[in-house]
Amino acid sequence: MRFSTTAYWAIAAALFSGAGCVGSRTAPKLDARYEPFENLLEVVSDIQRHANDNKASLVRLINFEKIYPRRMPDAVAYSKGICMERLGDYEGALKAFGSVAESASPLREEADRRVKILRKFNDLVGYQIQKANIGDYLTEMEFKLAEWGKLIDEVTGTPYEWLAREEEERAEAHLAEFAAQNYLVIKDGAESALNLYRQLTIKHTRSKNINIHYLNWADFCALLAKRYAQGIDPRSLSFGRDTFNKSADAAIRLYSLVAQKDGAPARQILRPPPTSSNTRRAPLRSPTCATPTISRGNTSFSRGWMIS
Repeated sequence: MRFSTTAYWAIAAALFSGAGCVGSRTAPKLDARYEPFENLLEVVSDIQRHANDNKASLVRLINFEKIYPRRMPDAVAYSKGICMERLGDYEGALKAFGSVAESASPLREEADRRVKILRKFNDLVGYQIQKANIGDYLTEMEFKLAEWGKLIDEVTGTPYEWLAREEEERAEAHLAEFAAQNYLVIKDGAESALNLYRQLTIKHTRSKNINIHYLNWADFCALLAKRYAQGIDPRSLSFGRDTFNKSADAAIRLYSLVAQKDGAPARQILRPPPTSSNTRRAPLRSPTCATPTISRGNTSFSRGWMIS
């Protein structure tokens, strides 16, 4: 998420209003009086360009505060707020922007606008689901997802849209994981969890976390295959090879899908079982399919939960 251009120039104005007429100096010789302003402007420029990691920029700002404790507190606080909101520290960002909004800084209006939006983020992230019953817990999780959807509609087209979508993705991933962990007590729990993983990878196909979603999906498929083999002796006549292979093959494909991606850090931990190079597997038509063909779009995670 980038700075708004208005905010960037407001910070620059705040810096130079305290620095004097820097531009009037024609000689390139560095004046020690302007060193704090140049240091801070460099950090702000990095944040604007995304040249450095947000954590690194935040550390630089904190260090700047220690070296120059009373220099340009509004510009420093505002810049810290930008880094914190990108890192998901909405409470810290609220505190930083709040201090600017209550000051006489030229950044106060922009800071106040951000405070109003971040309060909604902070409330949703901090919303604690305290339900002992699994069915009620799932219902509350879907309520939280619905609220994220409303917030996305509200901030669409603004720099906050991607933050809201990232939080929605995190909540959807948590729902899928929770359903997978409790599939034995949820009616049609395995199918529900598989569908949630499938929807997650379709909806967020361009996400930076897409490989993690595939791995979690693969782990669940592998778990289903393992538990089926543990429950029914593979040597017995009642062992359904097709049922076992349905989950096992899906796990192999999902692991391989990540392993074949160039430069994917997750590939280093994968050890998919070997398969014959002459064997071509037909695409699965179950919720375990590793290569969904549905186009990316709005995917509903809403369902009526029933506990076995």
